[in-house]
Amino acid sequence: MESPDAEWLDTSEVLPLRARIHITRAMSRFGIDGPEAGLAVLDDVHRMLEGKAPTVLGAIAHIQAGAINVMASNWGAALTDLAQVEPHLHELAPHEQCATLINRGLAHVSLHHLDRGREDLEAAVALAVAHSLPMEEFKARHNLGCLAYLAGDIPGALRLIGEAAEMDVGITSARGHLDHGKVLLDAGLVDDAELVLTRGLDAARHDQQPIERGEIQLDLARAALLRGELSQARSWAGRAARTFRTKHAASRADEAELLGAAIDIGLGRNLTRAASVAERWSTPVPVLPNERLGTRIRAEIAFARHDLETARREVSSLAGTTSVPLGVFLHEQLLAARIATADGDRDRAASLLSAAAQRLARDQGSVHSHEMRAGLALHAARIRDADVAIATDSGSLEELFDATERWRAASLRSAPIRPPDDPEVAELVGRLRQLRRRPGASDVAAGDTQGTSFEVIRLQGKISERLRRTAGPRADADVQAMTLIDTHALVNRRRVTVVTFHEVRGTVVRLVVGERVHQSVIGPAVDVAAATSRAVADGRAVALARPSMATFLARARASSLVRVDEMLLAGLELDRPVVIVPTVGLASIPWRALPSLADVAVIAAPSVTAWARRSTTAVRVPDVVALAGPGLHRAHEEVSGVEKAWGRHTRTASGTTNTAYAGSADVRTSLASASVVHLAAHGHHVDQSPLFSSLDMGDGPVFAHELTAPLAAELVILSACDVGRSRGRVGDEPLGLAAALLSLGVQTVVAATNPVPDDVAAASMTDLHQRLAAGTDVATALQQTAANVAGAEAFCAYGNTWSIR
Repeated sequence: MESPDAEWLDTSEVLPLRARIHITRAMSRFGIDGPEAGLAVLDDVHRMLEGKAPTVLGAIAHIQAGAINVMASNWGAALTDLAQVEPHLHELAPHEQCATLINRGLAHVSLHHLDRGREDLEAAVALAVAHSLPMEEFKARHNLGCLAYLAGDIPGALRLIGEAAEMDVGITSARGHLDHGKVLLDAGLVDDAELVLTRGLDAARHDQQPIERGEIQLDLARAALLRGELSQARSWAGRAARTFRTKHAASRADEAELLGAAIDIGLGRNLTRAASVAERWSTPVPVLPNERLGTRIRAEIAFARHDLETARREVSSLAGTTSVPLGVFLHEQLLAARIATADGDRDRAASLLSAAAQRLARDQGSVHSHEMRAGLALHAARIRDADVAIATDSGSLEELFDATERWRAASLRSAPIRPPDDPEVAELVGRLRQLRRRPGASDVAAGDTQGTSFEVIRLQGKISERLRRTAGPRADADVQAMTLIDTHALVNRRRVTVVTFHEVRGTVVRLVVGERVHQSVIGPAVDVAAATSRAVADGRAVALARPSMATFLARARASSLVRVDEMLLAGLELDRPVVIVPTVGLASIPWRALPSLADVAVIAAPSVTAWARRSTTAVRVPDVVALAGPGLHRAHEEVSGVEKAWGRHTRTASGTTNTAYAGSADVRTSLASASVVHLAAHGHHVDQSPLFSSLDMGDGPVFAHELTAPLAAELVILSACDVGRSRGRVGDEPLGLAAALLSLGVQTVVAATNPVPDDVAAASMTDLHQRLAAGTDVATALQQTAANVAGAEAFCAYGNTWSIR
């Protein structure tokens, strides 16, 4: 017989309240003791309510169970619980309906049921807006961003997650930082991702959110893995596994151990343990991300054990089952190519690797940020290195050239960037332009700690973030990479010599394509980097030297240039124009200043493919604009000399600012309409943020970030300091002002990689334009100008040569 107290607890007035208390308590138990403890409390609720209370309370218990299973990554169980809610959905309060839709949508998304997930989440947004539920609207929009990420829409993901983050809902930032960091990692923006994830880790610790803390630790492991820092990655993965085990989140701990197993393979250790971990995820048809990762790990282990049959079986199970993110696709293509290579089917291996490179270029074409196009190439680091290593081992110069070229500057095989107009970006750029007009504000990298410089950095960050979110028309990859056979034929038609550099296993190698094809080993990459860095630094020192030091520094520069020349070009007989295709580490060398190149025309190109696709002659009758910026004593004199050289081809383009100097809008307008654009202005290369490299104009700087297609300019001459420099990314993806112009379709850019005195610039540019107007091509004209004007060797042509005939 029950006690009176027990009867009182089961009364119709008390039982619902008691059930709700237990439902709330379940989440606390989950946070303390893990998902099983929380779900056990909810099982008690169902027993408590059986036949004694409105069924809607049972539905609310199922909502809570669904939420716990979602947080524990038990996606199937979450959907089972939430299916029990569906018959009672109309009886629930709006916020409970939203919770059901959001958790169900997230479970579908995590299982790659993207259409069903989108339907639930969009319904949740509409319901939240209709009933003024900002917290629920935030969660639904944020999860739609996660869906966009899984669907491969990185700009859309950044936009939706960013819009959710900007809502004033007072929610903890750990989850938002976590998902934002995931998208940045997928975009290859590792620096930014690590910054965001570190902030999220601090928030998770502060708010005592151990599951989020473990997830962030796991993504920090992925970030370190992308950097190639395997020991650091292993440390983060181990921390994540321990965090999850402590909170009884077994599936999350298994996920962390799976990533740890992948890292162990890279470190060449613990293969038996890695195989055991990967076996937990074994399935005949791997679909989910961890199933596919487990399959790839088992394939890698089979390769390490020379068990080709097992490797073939594992790799074949990955084929044609689902769309996957770029990094996963590249890894799977590499594994398939290794199978083909082991089978002696080099044609199939080359086809698989070419398809991988095309996917990279296509994905780069789907974003409209120079920075993100370069960042995506980071995912190709492993497959590129493996491809080049396989080709090197083959002993075939043809395979080596083709392997190197298919990964080099893949973004330049996509159509030019064409983001739509964004008023917010325009407003931010306007504010940045005004700040950068102030003395010293542009020298952010030099350690200026004034408030202005901090605001410059903040605005640059906001502009970059906004541009990453920008959706624009898809720009598909439209050009296959050049092969050695095609390059050899083109080289002989154009009568040039192509000299390309690449790295393999820490060594710089040179391939020369001229009348014949040959290769040379240059030496350790670290030694080459040290020599080239010294030459670049010495060039800057000479340009900025006091008169008393000029002679000494000039001798030092000459010595360092000879060292680089002997290292990179020794043994070459160069008697016709030279096309240099450097690695990212060599991109800022003043090629015209190297002794071996003094008597030949020189072009520096980001890839052979980029050089080959550009015309060598003017497409239309020259339409010339010359613009001057402030701060150069001879800028107007230089512009007058350019205008005089071209005569009737010159378009009148006097300054439109109240200082009689050209403004930033004049630069953009000229690039979009004239065929030849000459800009005489102070230049700034910002190494930490290359796309904020700029030219000073009358109303402030014009930035590389601002330039978008379509550009009409065929030849752009930047008579400015430093703007020929670039900062490279994996895949030899250059970033900087000259590189941005080339990526937007400009045929040839002339620029300097170090400071140039005003008098040298003015004399050089007048001489150069006189030769161009007479019909001499750019590369030859620059060689002749360098021989005629001391100091003019600082200028080099990038992309291709160009002439009016």
